[in-house]
Amino acid sequence: DTAPSGMAPAYLATIHALRRAARWAPAALFSSGIVAGDKPVLVRDFVRSALYDPNHGYFSKRSGPVGVLDSAIRFHKLEGRTAYMKHLDKLYKMHDISWFTPVELFKPWYAYAIAASILRTANLSVPLKIYEIGGGSGTCAKCVLDYMMLNAPPKVYNNMKYISVEISSSLAEKQLETVGEVQSHLSKFTVEHRDATDIAGWGCKDPQPCWVLMLEVCTARICVVKETKRHHRCHEVYQ
Repeated sequence: DTAPSGMAPAYLATIHALRRAARWAPAALFSSGIVAGDKPVLVRDFVRSALYDPNHGYFSKRSGPVGVLDSAIRFHKLEGRTAYMKHLDKLYKMHDISWFTPVELFKPWYAYAIAASILRTANLSVPLKIYEIGGGSGTCAKCVLDYMMLNAPPKVYNNMKYISVEISSSLAEKQLETVGEVQSHLSKFTVEHRDATDIAGWGCKDPQPCWVLMLEVCTARICVVKETKRHHRCHEVYQ
């Protein structure tokens, strides 16, 4: 669940436009930067702008870059993988969306499994605090809070905090809408509209334990590190 394939055409279109509008210096062929106008732009800065620019970024579109299902898939009515793939194809055509995240496709069970693991292993003598980096449409947050409301001791649910750190203003708004479908969740949930990679945004060190969820951020990188150490080769492992 790393970079979605649906994003590739948008990148290509942007790159082609830059090529038409700007003269490419020969040095650009041998570097990791691209040239827009007279100034070189690092790849990481170009990608960041393409994703998060307030006006033109992929994740800044209010129409919704991340797919949201109207209802959960009823897996018990699907007869195997082939039926699932056909149903998935139908969903993509119905919603006209580039991609769905795993937590969306397998809701509520994907988030329920995360919540169950947290509840089983957390130190419940201190208030439960969960951070989610890049929470998408808010499906994971809502389902985790749903699970805690239904299964955790009342004190745990009533005192818990779920903080979403979201760089996209449109997705931050969507997360509040999604979680707000259950009124009691709103007192436990907050969205911090900021860049999680900026250390200044985290403030002073908090000695209390917390959980950090990064479902669409670090999965591939963690798997690559494990594979590299074991096989001395770099493999990208998909979830």
